Amino acid sequence: MKKIIVLTLLALSIQQASAACKQTDARGTWVTYQTAFVTPFGEKDSHVGQCKLVVDAKGVVNSASSVCEFVTFQTEKMPTGGTFTVNADCSADINLELGGFVGQVQLTTTKNAYIGRFETETVSGTTNGVKQ
Repeated sequence: MKKIIVLTLLALSIQQASAACKQTDARGTWVTYQTAFVTPFGEKDSHVGQCKLVVDAKGVVNSASSVCEFVTFQTEKMPTGGTFTVNADCSADINLELGGFVGQVQLTTTKNAYIGRFETETVSGTTNGVKQ
């Protein structure tokens, strides 16, 4: 009986360790949050943002149904498109058509959330997201 339990636990741990991420893990609707806190020229461009990104199985962000909202002195909503590229190690690159938004993030083991950093032409900051 002990051998069966040990073999079962070993098999489960091997499956968990080999659970690589795939591009299709990006598919779905993501709610993301950004906090911009650094500018290359010391300007006060800090802001917070929230996006709804609708991503297909190939990692394409649907520009017709994806939108970001940023709050500085006023609220500004902008539709966006782009790409969400997932690597086997569960790191991912997010490129949005918002001032050259480039994000490097890490997916969680459930592949339903991420955390990371981003840069645009004028600001840098943190980003995180959850899949709805």
